[in-house]
Amino acid sequence: MNELDETLELLHREARTAPADLSAARARLQAELDAGPAAPVVLLHPERRHPKRLRRFALPVAAAVAGVVAVTVVVSQQRPARPVAAPPVPTAPVPVPTAPVPTPAAPDVRLMSAVQVLTRAADLTVGAADAPVGPGQFRYVAEHTWVGRGVQTGDRTGYTYLWEQEVDRWIPADEHDVWQETRKILTTGKFLGGSVPQAQAPEPEITDTDQGQWQGRCGDFFPKSKPPKKCGDATDWDSPAFYAALPHDPAALYAKLQQLTKHRGSTPSVMFHFGIEILRAGQMPAPLRAQWYRALAKIPGITVLAAEANLDGRTGVALGLDDRHEIRQLIIDPVTGAFIGERTVAGAEPDEPWIKPGTEIGASAITTAVADRLGEVPPK
Repeated sequence: MNELDETLELLHREARTAPADLSAARARLQAELDAGPAAPVVLLHPERRHPKRLRRFALPVAAAVAGVVAVTVVVSQQRPARPVAAPPVPTAPVPVPTAPVPTPAAPDVRLMSAVQVLTRAADLTVGAADAPVGPGQFRYVAEHTWVGRGVQTGDRTGYTYLWEQEVDRWIPADEHDVWQETRKILTTGKFLGGSVPQAQAPEPEITDTDQGQWQGRCGDFFPKSKPPKKCGDATDWDSPAFYAALPHDPAALYAKLQQLTKHRGSTPSVMFHFGIEILRAGQMPAPLRAQWYRALAKIPGITVLAAEANLDGRTGVALGLDDRHEIRQLIIDPVTGAFIGERTVAGAEPDEPWIKPGTEIGASAITTAVADRLGEVPPK
């Protein structure tokens, strides 16, 4: 029993056990009313009363009864009861129609120059992030390629076939670990032309290095080859060390490309060719690839060759240089800025006179992913 209950019990116990005589109380109350206004009576909310303050109301029984009557009269005169309003019923907010925000339309690549296409691809790529290759995982680079195989039978005579090949490579997170490369010839029978009819042009033989599987630390698949392959070689674009050593300034990258091609004159065609070959390795990180695009945009003479070039089921913008012998095309996805691959088309004066101008003489479609095990092909 708390203090409030105890006080109320004392207050009403005598009233319940003694005969009620209220005449004296009424007389005393009337005398107080005739004498003047009573002292204000403050009623505390029951939940806000302090229990210890209730002890001062534990009066003798007769005075307590009179006090209760007095309090009742004052309240009835000064605080008339007011109806309690029901709480408002919540209602669901009425949705306010808003006009849809229009999505900015992608620029029409048919109206863009090669520099604008490369700049846009760089802008799209600079914020991209490649899937990380964790410990024990591998960077998987798949190349679906078409390679021209020619046979020289004499001075300005011969013939050429186009072979279809798959090349898959697994590059470990630590380049000092074992790499793997698998090559597979898919088709060999597409005849591109020759100085003799196809019936007199037997298909070239498939060699030991055209298809098979090889493994080696640091990507050294052919240890007997010369010059020997070195692990962590910053001059070998098949090595991650090559990309780690490259600058990230487009002007410096352009100068680097000039340096890499100086033995072949550093002409625009040669620089563009090497720029594509380095992208084909599939190892250039996205932020660096963005700046590589900006460096390629500095090569004079690059134009948009096709606004919608299809390569292995993927559509991109084909960029290239006009060359009388062969035209190398760089194909970029205009939506994501991704490098799709490359294509080579015979120019107006092909190196092989039996090839018709405009004939596709080579192509490569590149895709990359992360594999958990050596030799595992990630799902597409």
